[in-house]
Amino acid sequence: MLDRLQPKAVAFEIAFNDWWRSQPGSFRDGISPSAARACFRAGYTAGKHVSERRFVFRAGRMRITVWATGPTTAKAKAEMEADFRTAKKGWPKPKAGWQLQEIK
Repeated sequence: MLDRLQPKAVAFEIAFNDWWRSQPGSFRDGISPSAARACFRAGYTAGKHVSERRFVFRAGRMRITVWATGPTTAKAKAEMEADFRTAKKGWPKPKAGWQLQEIK
């Protein structure tokens, strides 16, 4: 299970390696590979969600980040994510529902 590559990681690695090899030597010498990877990851993630915006919510102790087209859809996705995380950890859901606070 651990030695099987995940498709998401493979696509990112291939894209990053292709991009890194296409850069001129002067650029590659001027930036560390870890900094270049962090910058590329931000652009790669944002590029995958061109028609969506990033929303960050706080629900209790959790910080939930979702990509959605609008605030209503984002709240619904954040509630589903909060339900999933609590079920995974065995925590009970709040009886009054999730009080999501958007972080700006």
